[in-house]
Amino acid sequence: MPYDFTFVPSSLANDALLQELAALYSAHYGIWSAKASRNAGKPVQLSPNRLRTWLTNDSKIALAKMDGQVVGYAIAVQKKLKGFGVISWVTQLVIHKEHRKRDVGKTLLFSIWGFSDHFAWGLVTANPYAIRALEKATRRRCTPERIRRHKRKLKTVGIEQTTYIKDATVVDITPARSCIDTEFFLDHSQLATKLENATTTAPWLMGLIDEGWEWLAFTFHDQPEIVLSSQEIERMIRASDQVTRQAYSRMRVNGSHRWARHTPEEARLIVECCGLSAGQSVLDLGCGTGRHVLALASMGLQVTGVDYVQDAFEATRAEAIRLNINGVRFVEGDARSFVTDELFDAVICLYDVIGSYADQDQNILILRNCARHLKPGGHLLISVMNFEMTQDRAKHFFSLEKDPKALSDLRPSTIMETTGNVFDPEFYLIDSDTEIVYRKEQFKEGDQLPAEMVVRDRRYRREEIERRCKEEGLDVEWSRFVQTGHWENDLGSTDPRAKEILVLCTRPK
Repeated sequence: MPYDFTFVPSSLANDALLQELAALYSAHYGIWSAKASRNAGKPVQLSPNRLRTWLTNDSKIALAKMDGQVVGYAIAVQKKLKGFGVISWVTQLVIHKEHRKRDVGKTLLFSIWGFSDHFAWGLVTANPYAIRALEKATRRRCTPERIRRHKRKLKTVGIEQTTYIKDATVVDITPARSCIDTEFFLDHSQLATKLENATTTAPWLMGLIDEGWEWLAFTFHDQPEIVLSSQEIERMIRASDQVTRQAYSRMRVNGSHRWARHTPEEARLIVECCGLSAGQSVLDLGCGTGRHVLALASMGLQVTGVDYVQDAFEATRAEAIRLNINGVRFVEGDARSFVTDELFDAVICLYDVIGSYADQDQNILILRNCARHLKPGGHLLISVMNFEMTQDRAKHFFSLEKDPKALSDLRPSTIMETTGNVFDPEFYLIDSDTEIVYRKEQFKEGDQLPAEMVVRDRRYRREEIERRCKEEGLDVEWSRFVQTGHWENDLGSTDPRAKEILVLCTRPK
């Protein structure tokens, strides 16, 4: 996928980002109509300061980038109504002209909403393509009759969360159309063509609008879902995978998880398994908070920790300085692509860095990078999640291709932010076709907004991870089904304690 998707809480949007978004809006949003007085025929302009006034404390900005440049964005707010649930409203959606009809809008919306169980999702727009994007992202059709039932609730949220809906704003919803008089006089000369194009795949149910009016378009959780192709679903979930990078950053900053309390014992076993002695070098790819880096350095080793979330290891870096522990180096980098000319006596890659991507090719890149940085005769110690135990305990199976609705019905959890126990069978789904494990995670802490994300990972059988290591030119000395903090014990493959497979490899001399 050529696009990168992410989101930024509005409170953290800096001036440079707002300038970029305002420039995109001004160049690509639309043209004023003849009814727009002195602005007629001119592009609709937006200043960064004006954009900032449109942001609320509880909104977030979803971004689509190509080669580092923003080519699309959406501003979203979520309002919980007692007795109904969350109304998720995109207050602005802008796509670069050259990137329209490429599913950018649909994927942006999906990156915000995912398979959430919100009461309603929607937007106000004069662009029929945006409504089709809404329908694809939520897998439901916009129908005026359904919107009319909740007209009052929707307008109330609009008044609270937007600048363009007032008490006096006229909302006109009939069985044949759903529109709102925002007095936003966009040129409609291309509207007939857009409507014709938008009706090639499905009937248009939202009616027509006059200049100055926009469609009030919403879908609702209790509507029947439309069928998307497996390719469409896969593209959207791949974009969601990119957004979940932020989920891992939240998890790693929290060092209170029970599985993170065995660092001294694990460091001792790393030294023992890899035959290390003081002064030798270790690379920790995907080091997270850097807890193993600090523990190994305190034993006289020269340790480099690499992680793509710099905030995760900043506290540990400061702790190393405070304790005057030498031999500690942290580098912000991706475990798949980090490169240094240095070769190490040992490389460690622990706690599911390999397997954090549903795309197997990405996990292989991490494993290959581990092998690349080993000295001849050096040792690699990795751990991956145990699929056999995961499968044995599982309560929920599905096929994403045949029944994507199962993801909508899956209960969300706060596991990654709280306990880190991603093996609770109440909260994961296994795709029987691909053996990918799915969860829905909610995040409420830290300096970012509450969010719900689809998180998926890949877990391994013992013979598979051994084979993958051998394919990268490594000799496998042994592998074990292990419990956190008790790596010396080889458990059974379906033992409920055996959450990890620990593998020790050597690079041939």
